[in-house]
Parts: sequence; C-alpha cells; structure tokens
Amino acid sequence: MNLLDTPWLPVRLQDGTRTLIRPAEIAAKDNPPVALDSPRADFNGALAQFLIGLLQTCLAPKNDDEWEERLERPPTKEQLDAAFSRYHTAFEVDGTGPRFMQDYDKLESLNGKRKPATNEIASLLIEAPGDNTLRNNADHFIKRGHVEALCPVCAITALFTLQLNAPSGGAGHRTSLRGGGPLTTLVAVDPEGSGLPDTLWYNLWLNVLPETVPLTGTRKLDKPQHIFPWLAPTRTSEKGQTVMPRPPTPLRSTGPRPGPSAPTPPTPATAPPPPPQRKDRLLTHYVTLNYGINYAGAWRHPLTPYQERDNAEPLPLHPQPGGITYRHWLGLIYEEPEGRRRVTPAIVVREIQSEIRSGRLIVWAFGYDMDNMKPRCWYEAVLPLYQVPDDIRETFARRVGQLIEAAEVCANLVRKQVKEAWFKRPGDVRGDTGFLTDAFYQHTEADFYALLPALLTAMEHGDDGRLLLAQWHRTLTAAALALFDEHTASEELAFADPARVALARDKLVKQLHGAKLKKLLLITQPKEKAA
Repeated sequence: MNLLDTPWLPVRLQDGTRTLIRPAEIAAKDNPPVALDSPRADFNGALAQFLIGLLQTCLAPKNDDEWEERLERPPTKEQLDAAFSRYHTAFEVDGTGPRFMQDYDKLESLNGKRKPATNEIASLLIEAPGDNTLRNNADHFIKRGHVEALCPVCAITALFTLQLNAPSGGAGHRTSLRGGGPLTTLVAVDPEGSGLPDTLWYNLWLNVLPETVPLTGTRKLDKPQHIFPWLAPTRTSEKGQTVMPRPPTPLRSTGPRPGPSAPTPPTPATAPPPPPQRKDRLLTHYVTLNYGINYAGAWRHPLTPYQERDNAEPLPLHPQPGGITYRHWLGLIYEEPEGRRRVTPAIVVREIQSEIRSGRLIVWAFGYDMDNMKPRCWYEAVLPLYQVPDDIRETFARRVGQLIEAAEVCANLVRKQVKEAWFKRPGDVRGDTGFLTDAFYQHTEADFYALLPALLTAMEHGDDGRLLLAQWHRTLTAAALALFDEHTASEELAFADPARVALARDKLVKQLHGAKLKKLLLITQPKEKAA
C-alpha cells in the first residue's frame, strides 16, 4: 500500500458525497472535494497537515507570483501526480523496505539499547488509557476495549496523528519539534467574505509558503532521507543526542528541511508489524521503540504560534484548560503588544496577510490540551482574519488589546465577587472556579467578533475607536452582572445570607464602573466640582 497511489483520504465532495480519494485528486475541478471527512476531529487536523506538508515538499512555489498563480489556477491531477512521484518511495506503508513514519531498522537488528514493546492497536489513539491506568483499573471515563482492531488506513492515520501531537510517554519516548500537544493554526477560506471557492484545494494552498520565506531548518539538504527521516536509520537519542536547527534559511525546492516543511518525523520510532497480505486485513497490535529523534533548540514550525520571551528561546503554544477563545485572538492573528511574554502568530498566518489584499479569511485553530501524556481535552475554534491596512495595523492591534484586557479584568471581577457571595471566607475556599471565567468569555464572544469589523471600518475612516470602546464597556458590564445574578440566584444561597450576595453585587457594580476599567477603555470621567 502506497499513500500516493491508494484512495485513502476521506473527503466530502461538493455535491455532498462522501468518498475516498488519492492525494493528487485534492484539486479536482468537477465536483471537487470541499472538506476532509474523518470520523475524528484530530484525524481531520492531522490529514490537513499531511497534505500541506506534501504540497510544501513537492510543489513549493518559487515566489509570491507563482503562489498566486496556483491559487487562481489549481494544478491538474496529472501535474500533482508528477510532483508527488519524486518521493513515491517515502509513502510506502508496508513491505520489506522503508515504511511511512516507521523505524528504518528491522526489529531483529537492534543492539539491545532500544527496547521494542508490543502494544494493542488502540494505543495509537491519544485518548486510549495507558498501561498504568489499566493496571490501577482507573479507566473510568474512557474504557478499555472500545477499539480492538484498525484497518491499515485508520492505523496509519492514527500513527500520523500520534506523531504530530507526540505526547511524552515514558523513558526515551520523545515529543515532536513542537513539543507534546502543539496548537496548530491553519488559514482557511471564509465562505462569506473571502471571495475564494470554499474547496479543499484552496484551504490547503493558503498554508503553503513560497521558497522565499525563511524557515528554521538545515541548509542544502537535498536527499530524500533528509526530508523523510524514516528512509534512513533513526538518529537515536539513547545517549542524549539531539537534533538542532540551523539559522533561518529560505525554503529550497530541492530540499525542504525536516519537520517544518515536511510531515513531522517520528518521535518515538514506531513500527506496526507486517500485516497479512489481504485487502480486508485488520491490525490488532503495533511495536514501539524508545529513544527516537530528540529535537532541541529554537525550531519554529510554520503552522504553530509561539510565545516570545526576553532572552530565551521561543516556545510553541499549546492549548490550555478553557479552550481557544477571543482572548487569544490578537496573539494568534496579529501579535500581542510588546511585553516580557508575548505571542506571535504562526508563519503561515503572518505571511498570508501580505498575500491576500482584500476580503476576509478565517484561521482554524485546534489541538489537544495535554498533561504530559494524558489528553485533558481536544479544542477547536474558528477565528476571523481581517485584512488590515499597514498604516493602521499597529493602532488597530492596540485597540483590540484594550478590548481583550478589559474583558480579562471583568472576568476576574465576576469570579472574585461570585466567590464572595457564595462563601463567608472566600480566600480559604479551595477548588477551581475557572468555569466562571470561561462562562464570561462565552457570554461575550459574539459581541467581541461583531465589534471587530466595526472597529476596523471606523479606523479606516480616521476614527480613533473610542466610541466603540465605550460600547464594549457597556457590553462587559451587562454580561458581568447577568453572570453574577445567574450564579447567585439559588434560593439556598439567598436564604443562607442574602446580605452577603447583595454586598458582593454592589461591590461588583462599583468595580465595573471604577477608574481602572474606564482608564483602560479611554472613557472620560467627569471632573469633580471644586469645593
């Protein structure tokens, strides 16, 4: 089975048909595929990155003009087949030679330092309970035994998904160059505002970079094994060996660097045993090897935003409890204002803003919130991406930063005052009340996204946006009081101490109209009369 020859990618076509296609069929003109259609959200995210990596490796445009030409005139199936054929051998799934995303060495040839372990096939799924959980009979929420076998296509998709997210999993099992559970942000067509066809080809090509864009990696490596590490013996790490990036260099059509410009290499090295040669075969077990590639240093993956820190290496962003909300919008789209810790958008998000001059796109953000090797939640969100003129970009970002900071202040006030209404000594109470903050962002998210285009339009016409900041203050105040009332209206609480609830609400009202928020949102306060 070769991933370039076999129809294995699940898609939904323009007429609603669900089918499997080969990679070269992603740009079909008649009844084109419009979306990936896997049964799992994490599979869809992984397959999108697989196809972007394939296009970036085999069809990277030489410059912006070539990128725009292919955006307007997608390649034919024959042209894609010809481009992909250069690396045909890198996409073999089984057989006796190198296999996609699997260890190059034969298991019987290992020197004893890397210890193979046989696992049930369900362990390829990130949420599957681990050995320790099973031993302790602690698989309470996700039970064992739900998946006992996978077809080859599902198994290879699960393997690639696992490698992209690469959670740490015991001694010598390495994370990817983005760490475990990275946040991925992909640019996509906005059906209502971009003016581009909402098809799979356009949603993929928007994330392919011209060769002129500098990326971290290794200079002038043009052999297939430099691009696809599974075509050569694994660079193992049993003695702490690492793989470091070189300084940023432009992409080269003959040798994109490992990792950022190609599908992420295996991080533990993993090899399913050769399955029986039957079309209806199922896989029940796979073998894992520890001490795979150990990435270190300032790698910068083009599909992931980073946290910049003064005098330190940038860190890839990872989803956190609470999900992906509008409080993250500025860093994921434009860049947060200067500070000791600030978030910069993924390279593909940054670059697209200089390519698309009109209309609106969206950013598809997704990833696992991981606690080491334990997935706490899968988060996914769609964020609007506006084309902001260069002359107002800095001011627009500053205004949006004020909107988000004001929301953070109000969310914290609500949480604090609800606790004061609930408890006589709120400072002594243990427990996570983060759900109150999350609820505040959910209550105000639609208003925030409705305000953005109004703010942009106002600033394009020379307005400083102060009236809209005042409108945002009214929105935040109303949401804060409504949320407070919702969580303190219990008859039991009111009966216990209605005075405490009333005092907490009065305090919240004063803080919402206090000097801190008004200063942040540039609301002029009336001057006090002279005595």
